[in-house]
Amino acid sequence: MPENKIGILGTGSFTPEMVLTNEDLEKLVETNDQWIKERTGIAERRVCGPDEGVATMAVAAAERALASADIAPDRLSYIIVGTNTPDYFFPSIAIRVQDHLGLNSTLAAFDLQAGCSGFNYGLYIAERLVAPEGKYALVIGSDASSRFTDWTDRSTCVLFGDGAGAVVLGPVAKGGIIAQFVASSLNMKLYCETEFNAENSPFLPPQTTTTRHFLKMDGPEIFKFAVKAVKESIQRISEITGVAKEEFDYLIIHQANNRIIEAAAKFARVPMEKVYVNVHRYGNTSAASVPLALDEAVKAGKLKPGDKVFLCSFGAGVTWSAALLEWG
Repeated sequence: MPENKIGILGTGSFTPEMVLTNEDLEKLVETNDQWIKERTGIAERRVCGPDEGVATMAVAAAERALASADIAPDRLSYIIVGTNTPDYFFPSIAIRVQDHLGLNSTLAAFDLQAGCSGFNYGLYIAERLVAPEGKYALVIGSDASSRFTDWTDRSTCVLFGDGAGAVVLGPVAKGGIIAQFVASSLNMKLYCETEFNAENSPFLPPQTTTTRHFLKMDGPEIFKFAVKAVKESIQRISEITGVAKEEFDYLIIHQANNRIIEAAAKFARVPMEKVYVNVHRYGNTSAASVPLALDEAVKAGKLKPGDKVFLCSFGAGVTWSAALLEWG
């Protein structure tokens, strides 16, 4: 079958109303606003309320992306959700989005877990699913890391926030995805165990703690990995496409730490004016980070037709991934 040129037709995002500032964190853990800003660039983040979660955020972002693309839900063939913090292990978040959109039994929906690279991984898979027949896919990144965070651990709790972002992917007449890649390598410097009710199993030792499911991180080691991953991603995409990194018109990089973003811009030799930054407002929203930043960049008029737009993410596992798009 002929391959169709695939691109992003619409974007959407959602963040909870509850704002958690650095000053609020000073009341929970031994830290301060200046320490957090100097090391991360983060001033505040959003946190899910009692009636919010990964699924509700994903639905809100999805509906906004569909409206932006002017694509009816019944034209979708796939829904892919990148998440690391699902409300349930099953059914998947994607199937719950499918149900909310009234699309039961009409398409394939599934989650994938690739650390903070979940959205980019989903974009990579979705392009390959829809290109042969010119179909449409909804790709979502949604995470509520606040539910998996130890709020007594200042090395992690200052970093993360909750949110969701989504795109509609489909055939385009102009522009579209130029190239993508995904990569991974085992690294246990950032991990999150699960309890799986082990305390109730007669085949396993009883558990004496309920904190095993909190994420844990070796900050300095993950920082070094992240900087290396972004630089490698820029170089690799440049080699695949033949587009010099200096010719990237706009960079949207996983919003984990402002120092990582600045290091990437310096390596790519592009001014910070060509790099979207919202980490100061949302912190690290994990798989939601790239699509959330992309949606805001689109709404702010940062992207022009014909722009070469670089999307890059990196996450626990470890994973990293990037894409170069020609904005259409």
